Amino acid sequence: MDSGDMSYPWKHDAATAVSSIVDAQEPAVYESFNVTLSRLDGWPTWFPEDLYAYRDEVLNDTWATETARHRAEIAPWTWHHHGAAPFLGSQRAAFVVLIRNRELADFLATMRQLEDRFNRRYHYPYVFLNDQPFTDEFMHTVAASTDSNVTFAMIPREHWSVPQFVDRKEARQARERMGKSGVIYGHSLSYRHMCRYNSGFFFRHPLLLDLDWYWRVEPGVDFYCDIDYDPFEFMARGGKKYSFVVALRELAKTIPTLWDHTLQYMIERNVTSNWMSYFVGRQGEYNLCHFWSNFEIASLAWLRSPAYLDYFDYLDRARGFFMERWGDAPVHSLAAGMLLARDEVHFFDDIGYRHDEFARCPQLDSAQMQLRCRCPRDMENFDSSPGSCLPRWKQLDEGVWTAQDSREALRLVSRGRLEASGLEPPIAAERRRWYNFFGAF
Repeated sequence: MDSGDMSYPWKHDAATAVSSIVDAQEPAVYESFNVTLSRLDGWPTWFPEDLYAYRDEVLNDTWATETARHRAEIAPWTWHHHGAAPFLGSQRAAFVVLIRNRELADFLATMRQLEDRFNRRYHYPYVFLNDQPFTDEFMHTVAASTDSNVTFAMIPREHWSVPQFVDRKEARQARERMGKSGVIYGHSLSYRHMCRYNSGFFFRHPLLLDLDWYWRVEPGVDFYCDIDYDPFEFMARGGKKYSFVVALRELAKTIPTLWDHTLQYMIERNVTSNWMSYFVGRQGEYNLCHFWSNFEIASLAWLRSPAYLDYFDYLDRARGFFMERWGDAPVHSLAAGMLLARDEVHFFDDIGYRHDEFARCPQLDSAQMQLRCRCPRDMENFDSSPGSCLPRWKQLDEGVWTAQDSREALRLVSRGRLEASGLEPPIAAERRRWYNFFGAF
């Protein structure tokens, strides 16, 4: 069966509402907390009783475009609440929240801060994504907590699954090894799905395709300062494409070969950069610095660009998201280092923020900032912590990084790995010892 079979009209145009499916029932409009949830304009609105059989049938069919298939697949679980307040922002942008139903309470506290600190002035919409259907309680409670538009949707199955080129048994064994070695989330498959999804798929979700900017928000984070301007507009007017508030080091055991594959990619694609040295240690190794992606405001056009997608596809084929535990934060950061100019990356030094035990507060050296921010008095500012990579960012001198630099870094990394493993050829080891001896004088 293909998408030309008119016996299933909802499959032919995902932008066409359907009203003639045999045995279909009009979905209920749920009302609670004075909130009404409805279907999106232009999306399918009628579905068979067995929604999971419907989903399987959609996935087994042939579609004209990937977007049409994704939209039809997730339409039964997509709900929208039209907020009471008019949109006052200037950019096509949204808050993007990847979240579980059980994280509702944590997110409500975060949402209250975000609304009070910023969004009550602009009313940018929220997009909530989940690999499972959202509960009525989650949707009604969240929608009642803001005057902005809110949309809830599932993630297309192929974006949250193990690809065919990854051996499932081998991947399971890799997770077991990482778990036993004490790597945080080392045992978790769902965490790997999340990292891969945030690295290469969230920006392809049908709900984001008409947007230019996203602000990633996670449950349980704190915002300490009033934001009295529009960061989306700031990014657009300033020619920025990526931004951050916290820079720190990754756990080395989660990404043992990410740097090798990145260097090889830069060699094969002849990549040049004016600030890639930010990520490089003295012996060519990855210094583990990255921008923490639980807060990021960035250009969706950049993530959808052929250059970024080519890098992600290269990494995906390397299987490190499943055979190791590559995170989206170092992937986004290294991609920015390769593909963006340094002045296209922005540090929001006036935004106070906390995620888990890591928190930062701006320098409160003016009466205006003291009025805008309420940071905990006993808070340790991570900006000045030894683990912060922010000083390196501020002190970085730009310099051209070429494919030849990537070759040299890869050579040094490979040599260092041989030295550490004890597999270095004896003559090379002896030469290195003499060089190290004389180099001490």
